[in-house]
Amino acid sequence: MRRKLSPVTALLVVVAALAALPSALGGSAVPGLTARTVTIGGTFPLSGPASSYAPIPVGMKAYFSYVNATRGPDGKRGVGGRQIVWKYYDDAYNPAQTVQLTQQLVQQDHVFALVGGLGTSQQEAVRAYLNQQKVPQLYVSTGATEFGAQQSTYPWTIGWQPDYQAEAAVYGRYIAANLPSAKIGVLFQNDGFGRDYIAGLEGGLTKAHKSQIVATRGYEPTDTSVTSQLLDLRRAGVDTLLIAALPTQTIVAYATMAGMGWKPANIFTTSVAATSTFLPIAVQRAGAAEVNGTISTYYTKDPANPSWANDPGMKLYEKIMAKYAPGADPKNGNYLYGMAKAYTFVQTLRAAGKNPTRESLVAAARSMKDRSNPFLLPSVVTKTGKNDPFPISQQQLVKWNDGAFTPFGSLIDTRPKGL
Repeated sequence: MRRKLSPVTALLVVVAALAALPSALGGSAVPGLTARTVTIGGTFPLSGPASSYAPIPVGMKAYFSYVNATRGPDGKRGVGGRQIVWKYYDDAYNPAQTVQLTQQLVQQDHVFALVGGLGTSQQEAVRAYLNQQKVPQLYVSTGATEFGAQQSTYPWTIGWQPDYQAEAAVYGRYIAANLPSAKIGVLFQNDGFGRDYIAGLEGGLTKAHKSQIVATRGYEPTDTSVTSQLLDLRRAGVDTLLIAALPTQTIVAYATMAGMGWKPANIFTTSVAATSTFLPIAVQRAGAAEVNGTISTYYTKDPANPSWANDPGMKLYEKIMAKYAPGADPKNGNYLYGMAKAYTFVQTLRAAGKNPTRESLVAAARSMKDRSNPFLLPSVVTKTGKNDPFPISQQQLVKWNDGAFTPFGSLIDTRPKGL
């Protein structure tokens, strides 16, 4: 004979069953996560002064679409059988809009995580909010060193690419070893992005060579001219120039120097602007002679360089682009950058468990070691640990001549010693 439950006991049973239901449905109590989908988002400059980076979220979308249609290691499409829903908005490189749209993604779209959001000032503007809300802010599209170095203060935030200070230190060490008499000038964006490069350059030069920096001149992100800054640098006797600028101002700088009849003996241009997408535009506006000899670094493969034509990773990239972004130019390296970043996120999500939480996602992001990313240079490892908050730290020096980059030297690892 079945025992009849009292009304109070029956109510408790119902409450317990409802509480257990989200777990049974695959973690649907977690924002942005259901048994069938995981919703993520980000903000990017689809318009405005940094709109040349608009291809990045498109490359990410193409890779997510590929993953959604492909069976993973577990035999299921997507990640653990979940389809990735990718929402991204245009913040026009305006931090105020980044704040508004990030709040929309968290409070209205209920995303599981923010992924790949672009811009140093823009991601700074939302970092405290996302950490307060305990929403992962993963793999921001900025190499600002603070997004790794401040992990104890902002544990829910992490970068992806080599940090700007590490990159600039590579230039500093190269100058100290090969150009000991150089008179260095820096054209920089007047924010954390540009100042990071100055700090890294000084660190690479060391105390003995730091006095070689004879002048630095800043510009604002919305500036369309850098003429006065370049005139000042030329008057200071600069013969070795570091351009720490967005692509637009970098291209303008080359064209302005050509118009001035000034070609510094050595030009270093940061990896965010010295790409096979942007330097050809600089060549068109300034002439090949002005741009040839530019030194930079890279860590991803270059889809515009024919030397990668038969590489399996490049063939995969081209296949995905042809199917999921057919109207886009696959030679634009920003699409590949986005795809490479999306690859890292997918690997992290898989490592976060069958029914991931925001906590397990961040834990996976902070304890990874992945050598499989097909879009990065061979031997580049995506790695983090307790004392290593910088996922990618290896980079290669390259020199631009006659329409293409040529790598030189060995792969440089800027990780802290002992890691």
